[in-house]
Amino acid sequence: MHATIESTLLTQADQKFVESLFKRYYLEKAGTVYVPEKISEREFGYFPFEEKTMIRHLYIESSEKLGEFLIKNNPLHVYHSAAFYKYPGAPMEEKEWIGAELAFDIDADHLKTPCRKKHDFKVCSKCFITYPAQVDRCSKCGGVLTDVEWVCELCLEAAKQETRKLLDFLERDLGFKKIRIVFSGNRGYHIVVMDEEVLELGQQERKEIVDYITGTGISLRIMGLIEDPKKDRATQISGPDISDPGWRGRIARASVQLALVTNASELSELLSIDHRQVEKYTDVLRQHSEEWSERCAWDTLPRNMVKILGEAAVKYASAKIDVVVTSDIHRLIRLANTLNGKSGLIAKIIQLNELEDFDPFFQATALPYDRTVDIHVLKSPGFKMLGEEFGPYENTSTRLPVSVAVLLILKNLASISKPSAN
Repeated sequence: MHATIESTLLTQADQKFVESLFKRYYLEKAGTVYVPEKISEREFGYFPFEEKTMIRHLYIESSEKLGEFLIKNNPLHVYHSAAFYKYPGAPMEEKEWIGAELAFDIDADHLKTPCRKKHDFKVCSKCFITYPAQVDRCSKCGGVLTDVEWVCELCLEAAKQETRKLLDFLERDLGFKKIRIVFSGNRGYHIVVMDEEVLELGQQERKEIVDYITGTGISLRIMGLIEDPKKDRATQISGPDISDPGWRGRIARASVQLALVTNASELSELLSIDHRQVEKYTDVLRQHSEEWSERCAWDTLPRNMVKILGEAAVKYASAKIDVVVTSDIHRLIRLANTLNGKSGLIAKIIQLNELEDFDPFFQATALPYDRTVDIHVLKSPGFKMLGEEFGPYENTSTRLPVSVAVLLILKNLASISKPSAN
C-alpha cells in the first residue's frame, strides 16, 4: 500500500460530483462496512478527495466510531492495518507490534493477460488526449502521462483463477480455516488469513509461506524429473503423480493440463522463451497427448522435455500473488465493503461458495444505476455493467447511468464537462 496516490483527471466539477455520491453512500451504508476484529488495536489511514498523500496512524476504537469516521471524512480510499498494535495511533516506531493477519493481494495488473495489449493506454489529464501504452510524455504539453488502469472480464477472470489457486494452497496444503475473501473494488482480490497460528509469524516465516505458494526454490531433481548425476543415467524418470500430496500432485496435474492443451503461446509465456523455439516442444507433447490423458506419462518424453514440462508446470500451478504484501507485517489493506476510489465499486466481501459466480460489475456495483448524467468520454473499451453493455466510446458526449459514469471518470477516461483545449 503506497502512502501517495497518482493524480487523476478529476476536474473540480468531477470531484464535487463523485464526492457527493460517496458521501451519500456512507451516510446510508456506513453500517454495512466491515468492522475488523480487535478494531481498537488497528491502525487506520485514508485518502481525502483533495489530497494525494495518505492520512494515517489513526486510532478508531469501535464500530460506532468507524461509522462516524466514514461519514465525517468521506474518504476516496480507506485502509486498516493487518497488524495489531498496543498503540495503533502512535508513530510507527512507537506502536509496539502485537501480531498481524496474513494478507494476500492478487491484482490483474500483475498477470500477463493477452487482453492487456488491446485495452492498455495512457492519457494526458491536462490536454485530455490518449496515447499508446509505450509513450511516456504528452506531445502537446510535455507532461507525464497517466496509465489507464482498465480491466476487462478476461482480466478479472484471470485474477479469479489465481484466487482459486491461492485458496487451494491455503486450505488443502496449509490447513487454514479462517479466511476472508474480498474483491478489491478494482482489479483483483484480497485474501486474509485470520487463524491464530499466523498472527505472531514474523517476516521470515511469512516469506517462507510466500515461497511455498509461488513455487520458489522447488527442486525438479527431488521431484524425480531430473536424473541424479550420482546415479546411472539409464535410470527411468519417475515423476510425481496426480494423486500425490502437496507440490508433487500440483506439478503432475498442471503437467497433464499443459500436455493435453499443448498451447505454444502459453508454454512460451510460462518459460519466457521464444514462441518459435517452443513449437518443437509442443509437437512432442501432441505426439504423446493420448497417453497423458490416461496417466502422467513422464517416461514417454525425452528427458530434456521432462525438465521443460516440469518447469512450466511449477509456474502454471503457482499462485501469482504480490509477494511484498504478504511478507510485510505492517501492511495496510483496503477496508472491506467501502468504495474504491479508482472505480466507484465496492471492495466487497465474498463467501467462499460465492466466488465462482461472482461478477464484480454486477454484485460490486453500489452507486445509483437508475439515475443518469451527461458526460464526455475521451476513450473507453466496450464493457458490461449490471448486465447492460456500454461502449466502446471515443471522444464522444453521452448520457450514462451514474454508476457507469463514475467508473469512467475515476478511470481518467471521462469528465462531466469536456475540458477546454489548451
